Amino acid sequence: MCKLGGHGVIIRELDHSDSDVRKISAWILGKASQNNPYVQKQVLELGALTTLIKMVNSSSADEATKAFYAVSALIRNNVSGQQLFFAEAGDKMLQDILSSPSVDIRLRKKAVFLVGDLAEYQLENTDKAEIPFFGNRLFLKSVVDLTASDDLDLQEKALVAIKNLLQLKTTEAMVLKEFCGLGEALEMMKKQLEDLMLGEDHREYAVDVESLRKEVELTFQAKLENVRAVPT
Repeated sequence: MCKLGGHGVIIRELDHSDSDVRKISAWILGKASQNNPYVQKQVLELGALTTLIKMVNSSSADEATKAFYAVSALIRNNVSGQQLFFAEAGDKMLQDILSSPSVDIRLRKKAVFLVGDLAEYQLENTDKAEIPFFGNRLFLKSVVDLTASDDLDLQEKALVAIKNLLQLKTTEAMVLKEFCGLGEALEMMKKQLEDLMLGEDHREYAVDVESLRKEVELTFQAKLENVRAVPT
């Protein structure tokens, strides 16, 4: 499967008329590309990313999720893949997924996890120019709004993404405060988690998420303080 010809055959199956074949093909490409720069390079050069991004818009939640898995695997820790992703309007795709409550929650979780991953990659590679999209206020609001979800796992993934985004230079503290309402969102989340801690079912998980929420809150406050400290 790691041979160029094999990948070409699988990529062609992404256009198959049978949805199951398309799903399996996307999954195979994602599995093969995960943490494998050699395979990532091959698959990207064969043009699979464009097709996979289109598949993410499928009316089938399963197909969209499998395609997104492959997209994530192709661009993770891969500068060329990320450049192509944004050139193919991957940023719009991300924002559409994050801002649409009707989208399958599995896809929204994968999307916000990818956001956190991409932001973390930027933090680890300070020699690379930061992606301007991360400073987009509508995008940032779509991430912050996920903290209001009833799904703790989605909330946690959103917090991780916000924590990483807060550390980027392209994200403005005042945009997060005034346009995105991050302060209020974190406060509402605190109350929700406190209520969950009163019960037995989710107490341990809620405690862990609250610890992360506090970390995000402190990072946010520090970013705001830096803005206030800048002389006008």
